[in-house]
Amino acid sequence: MFRITHVLLVLSLGYICFVSWTLYEVFFPLNCKGSSGCIKPAWKSDDKLTVHLQFLKGGSFAEGIPISETLQINRGLTAKYNCTLLLPLTSNSDVTARLQLLTNFGSVISSDDLSLVTYKEATRTTFNLLTVNESGEPQRSHDLLAPFWLSALRVYVLHTPISFSQNNMPAEIARHIRFSSKGYLPIIYVNPVFQASNDWIEIKRLPKNNQFEILLSVEPISLGHLRLRCTLETIADQLRSYGLRPNDIDEIRGIFLDTNLYLLLTTLFVSVFHLLFNFLAFKNDISFWRVSDNTVGISLRTIVWRFLSSLIIFLHLWEQKSSLLVSVPMGISTLIELWKLRRMTKFSMSFRHGIQWGKRSKAEEATDQLDAQFMRWLMYIMIPLCIGGSIYSLFYLPHRSWYSWCLETMVNGIYAFGLLLMTPQLFLNYRLKSVAHLPWKAMTYKVSITVLWLKHSVISIVAAFIKL
Repeated sequence: MFRITHVLLVLSLGYICFVSWTLYEVFFPLNCKGSSGCIKPAWKSDDKLTVHLQFLKGGSFAEGIPISETLQINRGLTAKYNCTLLLPLTSNSDVTARLQLLTNFGSVISSDDLSLVTYKEATRTTFNLLTVNESGEPQRSHDLLAPFWLSALRVYVLHTPISFSQNNMPAEIARHIRFSSKGYLPIIYVNPVFQASNDWIEIKRLPKNNQFEILLSVEPISLGHLRLRCTLETIADQLRSYGLRPNDIDEIRGIFLDTNLYLLLTTLFVSVFHLLFNFLAFKNDISFWRVSDNTVGISLRTIVWRFLSSLIIFLHLWEQKSSLLVSVPMGISTLIELWKLRRMTKFSMSFRHGIQWGKRSKAEEATDQLDAQFMRWLMYIMIPLCIGGSIYSLFYLPHRSWYSWCLETMVNGIYAFGLLLMTPQLFLNYRLKSVAHLPWKAMTYKVSITVLWLKHSVISIVAAFIKL
């Protein structure tokens, strides 16, 4: 008989295999080799392109030197160009870039007017809570919209010509293809809206002399990355219409586009099993506590600490507007810890009897005495260190508000002493000479999650060094 764990494991492996095969087909498509029925390229990878870039302000050409560069398609990185613009920009400025790319025989591949100023949620500023704002400017609400300048314009060019079958043309790149009498022209992709959020700089934070820098980057890209980028652009538009926050979309974009294929597959594997182990840990934790009436050997104060830690971290993530991929699991974990605390204290509430606390057995009271004894020793160490850290943070580190300072101080204390506060349970295990009272299945899954992310972090660091 199959158990739910086996079913979920099979489904997870099947999903990983399906996505891996889909990515393989995207990154390594079949080249059409027939004499007919094929859409052939009208260019070679070593052909040259000419890039023209002119800046416009309010519909008329702005001051500044137009950019005109010639590059080889498969060596697009050599076309990076820094341009300093002396534009009297204000928050209401309408500044666009007219970008044209031409082949060496004069055919226009791409011609677009791209907006260089957009309005997004204002950057949340930090300041020292004990000092006065010397500039006299009021602190803005982060809910207000502020103008942002595009500091880097990234253009991607397909670097390897490939013949497409007329019956199997990738639909996601069809709108980017232009044709000549000899075949299709080099495929260009440019979309500033879908660029990384750190390419956009809030105008208020730029130098006051109105010198704005823009980095023009023309980079070669494989067909697989081009198809993936176009697909994610469509998905991002749909998610944005559903109300997903920009930082969540930017995180999804970074996961798929800022890593190579092998690291992407590793991230996929780790993410799927992270969700699986998280679900199984929640399931086994709930199953253990649902049937457990005897809490002998389990540290009440450790349970209280876990609930408070989860609640504080969840509030901190919410205040920081962190990704929902992180905030939602933490919120679920907080609710489970609250439910475990209710089971531990045998708390009940009803209209007839009001609030009641269940009676604990003598063995459970003995456990509480040992727990209180060790926790008292631990507090002598923790409280002075936490107070010292909070005072240092208040005097020397900037914060967004007093509420933010309180949360960050508590979160830093949790991260610093989280491992130390597991010792009351270890102390009880030592005194009782037993660990049979612990939810081992849930703990095993949580350890597996930690090991998975540790291995993934090591792989990511190695990949970053190799890239450098």
